[in-house]
Amino acid sequence: MTSSDPARWRALCLGALALFLVLSAGAALGTLPGDVAVRALVRGYVGSEAGPFFHGVNHGGTWMVLLPATALLFALSPHARRRWWLWCAVLVLAPNIENGWKVLVGRTRPEGHAFGFPSGHATATAAYVVSALYLLGRGPFGRAGRVATSVVVVVVLGVGVGAARLALDAHWLSDVVGGWALGAACASGAAWWDASREATAHAPPAAPGRLERRTVD
Repeated sequence: MTSSDPARWRALCLGALALFLVLSAGAALGTLPGDVAVRALVRGYVGSEAGPFFHGVNHGGTWMVLLPATALLFALSPHARRRWWLWCAVLVLAPNIENGWKVLVGRTRPEGHAFGFPSGHATATAAYVVSALYLLGRGPFGRAGRVATSVVVVVVLGVGVGAARLALDAHWLSDVVGGWALGAACASGAAWWDASREATAHAPPAAPGRLERRTVD
């Protein structure tokens, strides 16, 4: 499958959505298996105070990084500019869903009383990462350029921000994974719709003879 194959993005959208709903159901009941153990492991490795590195990486999940990163994506991708409203809607809609979902699930963070599922930083970065992977895959880049850019985007923004949220003791592991799933579901849903529209627009016309027979019938 190619990056423009609607089936690829449909599968990712539905799979991520299913994972998000399963995690939501579990989070509504409390911590999930592995949450406490991973927190203890991270606390033992990082200590009680995360260093400047994690505080810096944490900014990757905020508008201070994602806004200029989105502008860069539009500059690099003609396909992104063609339907700019779609990708802007994804990057705005995903965090708004996350905000409302936190109240619906009602599970608190490891420290304090604020709601934590799903992680807003993880949701925003996943929405951007998946959108970027789709758009860069359709852009005028060589294979090596696409691979290198994709690795940087996924590792620095996707994995890096999620790890920072754990290191800062701001979320449980399932909060982060739930955020990734929600952001991925939103962005891949947009990619699914976009790729389907493109496939329909470039589909070859039906043979005249077939149309005539259908008309006669």
